[in-house]
Amino acid sequence: MKTAKKMPTYKRQQLVLYFLEAIAAPLDKFDFFKLLMLYIEETQSKHYAFVPYKYGCYSFLCADDLDLLEKRGWVECQDRHFLLNESSLQKYRWAQKSEERRSVKKWLYRNPVRGDSLIAETYRRYPYYAVNSTIKNKLLNPNELKAVRASVPEIPNNFSLVFTLGYEGIHFEEYINKLIKNRVTVLCDVRKNPFSRKFGFSGTFLKNKLPDFGIAYLHFPELGIDTEKRQGLKTQADYQDLFSDYRLELPNRKKGLERLKKVIESNRRIALTCFEAEPHRCHRHCISDFLAREHPYTVQHL
Repeated sequence: MKTAKKMPTYKRQQLVLYFLEAIAAPLDKFDFFKLLMLYIEETQSKHYAFVPYKYGCYSFLCADDLDLLEKRGWVECQDRHFLLNESSLQKYRWAQKSEERRSVKKWLYRNPVRGDSLIAETYRRYPYYAVNSTIKNKLLNPNELKAVRASVPEIPNNFSLVFTLGYEGIHFEEYINKLIKNRVTVLCDVRKNPFSRKFGFSGTFLKNKLPDFGIAYLHFPELGIDTEKRQGLKTQADYQDLFSDYRLELPNRKKGLERLKKVIESNRRIALTCFEAEPHRCHRHCISDFLAREHPYTVQHL
């Protein structure tokens, strides 16, 4: 058995430990994510967000935290079950002072359902999370399945729609949900270098995970802005100067623009992505403005 090391870095990681402490027994992976989602929805917690995955609601960030907590000796994973590697968190000052720890214990006491019954309950209460489930037909009746289909409305696909989306200030899961709910089929990354310290937003991670949601990932480095040109940006005037220069030379990036045009016309619903939350502070709006001006495409900023 591993020895616990280092205090959990984030409040969200402490929440994971509170859940496992309150259960006081090995907790099935599927049960864990369903219970955590229900708790977060009911308490309006901001610790984690979830996506509709193969067995319902899932958090990639939480899964990553669980791996880290296991490496640090806080959590054990045995045959798809999680277990707290401590009989109690009572000896830790940060746990003693936590109102959330007490809240978790009370909430779990009121929510004893586990297994298929728990999965079915989450699907009924939050049908959106069952959209990509491989087991929903086994657990839900026809009317409940109809609610699942209706949770992501059908959208006309008779014109080309270009979305733009930044990941600043949101969870990876929130970002993915925006793509799913708007029926985006291809994510076009217009960063020069698709690297990010923020969980989930490196190009490699996006390329590997997006296909699970029916979304392709393509990188357009030829439409990016060099890092050195972005350094020192502080005021809106700095950004305006940068974007003025970018607009002037954007038509010369013919290879990238032509490749992007082919993707749009082949897939209809695509999204341009970069870091900044506000499109007017990101060069993606220059690209979308150019596309809307030169072609009959509709642009929408998410």
